Amino acid sequence: MCRKKPLNLNCLIVMKPEELALLKRYFPEASVGKVGDMYEQRRFKLHFKRPRSSKLGDFRPPRSKNGICAITLNLDLNPYQMLITYVHEVAHYDVYQQFGSRFVQPHGTEWQNQFTALLLPFMTETIFPHDILTALQKHLHHIKASSNADLNLQRVLHRYDKNRETVITVESLPQGARFVLKNGLVFQKGEKQRTRYKCLCETNGRWYFVAALAEVQKL
Repeated sequence: MCRKKPLNLNCLIVMKPEELALLKRYFPEASVGKVGDMYEQRRFKLHFKRPRSSKLGDFRPPRSKNGICAITLNLDLNPYQMLITYVHEVAHYDVYQQFGSRFVQPHGTEWQNQFTALLLPFMTETIFPHDILTALQKHLHHIKASSNADLNLQRVLHRYDKNRETVITVESLPQGARFVLKNGLVFQKGEKQRTRYKCLCETNGRWYFVAALAEVQKL
């Protein structure tokens, strides 16, 4: 049975003017007030990091008994992806505060319920374009551990990436095409397996499952 404790909303971190300006740079303008309120009502550090191919952001519990939790977000996310990822990680913070990390699954029912509750106030057409709202509504009916795992949502979100017209993804290539991932490995595209493609790595002769929306360089 989970041991539940109330959220600690007494330790407020009031945002400075330069921090609000930073939020306006990375989040949809109409969402900044709610994003700031969400931050001030909790006790965590917020960091923007250089792009990481393995994740869009993460939640980090405190390293010591009196330490502070941290949330990191990739700098290269478009404003809508940034907001969804931020809410995703804040939901992890809330679940951690209520249950601790040992008593619930990372993306179990507790996290799913909290993520939905936190995201719903943002789901208006003053914040999200209509196509993203429609995709988000479907996403909330079948929440996955990462928005990256929802290919329909990711396709819609990618429409708002900068310089997206120059990006090549695995799914856009014909079967048998050769490509290079960002890690430098050379692959040959194979058959689709659910949301990934089984691809032969020419570099080491092994088979890998590569995400359909992985960004690549065509050979």
